[in-house]
Amino acid sequence: MTKKKVFFSKSYSGLVNIKKDFFNENYSYLKKAKKEYKIYSKQKKRKKCKNCELKISKPVFVSHNIGYSICKRCGHLNGVYEDGDSFIKHLYHDNKGKNYTKHYSGHYKKRVKNIYLPKINFLKKIINEKFDVLEIGCGAGYFLKACELKKIKAQGIDVNKALLKEAKKNLVFNEAIHLDKNNICPIIEKSNCKVLSLISTLEHLQEPNKILKAVKKSNIKYVFFNVPLLSFSIFIENVFQKIYPRTLNASHTHLYSEKSINYLARKFNFEIIGEWWFGADIHDLFRSVLLSANFKNKKEFQNYINELFYENIDKMQNVLDKGKSCSEVHIVLKNKNLIN
Repeated sequence: MTKKKVFFSKSYSGLVNIKKDFFNENYSYLKKAKKEYKIYSKQKKRKKCKNCELKISKPVFVSHNIGYSICKRCGHLNGVYEDGDSFIKHLYHDNKGKNYTKHYSGHYKKRVKNIYLPKINFLKKIINEKFDVLEIGCGAGYFLKACELKKIKAQGIDVNKALLKEAKKNLVFNEAIHLDKNNICPIIEKSNCKVLSLISTLEHLQEPNKILKAVKKSNIKYVFFNVPLLSFSIFIENVFQKIYPRTLNASHTHLYSEKSINYLARKFNFEIIGEWWFGADIHDLFRSVLLSANFKNKKEFQNYINELFYENIDKMQNVLDKGKSCSEVHIVLKNKNLIN
């Protein structure tokens, strides 16, 4: 058994400019989300946990008119509706995939430097050997570009043509290709890549466990993924209903927890060898308070709250990160199904 390496926290300073649209365009983001929630609420009722397939219990809370249940067996958070075909089509395919790309446009180099290079650096700390990567859900190719900068060979696959167009503009030797969702599992099963990357992907899939079943049948040695969590952020979002919900938004119909991730690892015979816990919960709180506050002079109020609050965000977030109650986690799994 490999000794698990666990890391906590990340400074938010490099993300401020990248994430400023959450402040400046709150109304338009929220308006778009409400439309998506409405479509989601017309899907069939969810009967089983998305993670372990146990019959789901009654909702424990409602946010933006959607009920959410916490699985009694694995601790997974489930929206009460299925993410059906019509919902998925609206999110990722309508308007040639452009509906989904707004949150991911702009700041390409900054995103690679401040968001995706740290992911590669974390992965290299966990895997002490040379590796290549197959990335499912590569989007605009940020992780593929970070791999290029580290001289790591990688191939990406996505269903969104608009994001793939952006990826192809920025990649030099790594490639990003379009593939229908029904062909993804066969590609995984036949892959000889050492690492399967699922960056911000599992939470968007209709059947995420199918991906892990495919890995179990493959020669892939490691799985690297990050997922949004049942965390402090969702309670902030529950209180501030007029603020765009970054974590439990309409495209995240379910959320993972430490318990549900451990359940997955056991179920598919994977060993968790690396974890990196960090989030933006306190920044979400800051954003929610600032955008909801009553003030006569916005600039004066913002300067005052910045002085009292903003400079301490990383310290406050570190408490949540170390308590594993933050909004995100990165995980590296080792495939124990391989015959040595």
